[in-house]
Amino acid sequence: MNLTRSFLIVMTALLLCGGCSTSEQNRQKAVLHTRLGHQYLQQGDPTSALRELMEAQKFNPEDANVHYALGWAYSAKRFFPQALESYRETLRLDPKYTEAHNAIGAIHLEMGQYDAAISEFEIVLKDLLYQTPYYVMNNMGWAYYKKGDLRRAIESYQRAVAQKPDFGLAFYNLGLAYKDNKQPGEAIRAFRNTVVLAPNLVEAHLQLGVLHFNEQQPADAQKSFQEVIRLAPGSDNARLAQQYLDFLKKSGK
Repeated sequence: MNLTRSFLIVMTALLLCGGCSTSEQNRQKAVLHTRLGHQYLQQGDPTSALRELMEAQKFNPEDANVHYALGWAYSAKRFFPQALESYRETLRLDPKYTEAHNAIGAIHLEMGQYDAAISEFEIVLKDLLYQTPYYVMNNMGWAYYKKGDLRRAIESYQRAVAQKPDFGLAFYNLGLAYKDNKQPGEAIRAFRNTVVLAPNLVEAHLQLGVLHFNEQQPADAQKSFQEVIRLAPGSDNARLAQQYLDFLKKSGK
């Protein structure tokens, strides 16, 4: 639904509510501005979204959905302290607003506050009705990975791909964790799953090529490096892949 149509629909509702109480009119106005804010966010315009959502907050400051959307807009502009404040206000108004915990966790993850991120993700995963726990498991895995806790990172990624077997990014992250944990065979299997599910992910092909190279599997390494060059010609990854190919050629492998 485009912005014009969304605006017209809600304005029609406001006109029909001409005899409503002031509080109901304010609630309807907040709905209007919130919907417009969502539209702007989906179109990649967080500044316009923020303007609409601030108006929504004026009309209905006790609406958890308004504060959650405000957090989304602040986060999109990388105003993380303001985003955290909005998400926490969301939870004050509605303690069962699980998505706010996930959003707080994502901000802590972005800011390198990994223990705080993990604590929020654990709260989300306790909600049995949360619809996409595998994304949370992947993010939790990344937090553990950045902490250097490879065992828990691997466990989190394994849970993610068990629930969503077509989750290419989680397989990629699992491969990174296995590689750093000195488990090359498992890493190769994870990266192979990645390139099947996300064939255009250049980094996965490069990681796979390096692992095959280190494991003395030149034919497989060559295929992976050639794919890197095909997908990203002229890139730093392609230049690195070419260096490996040149070495393989000189060594007669």
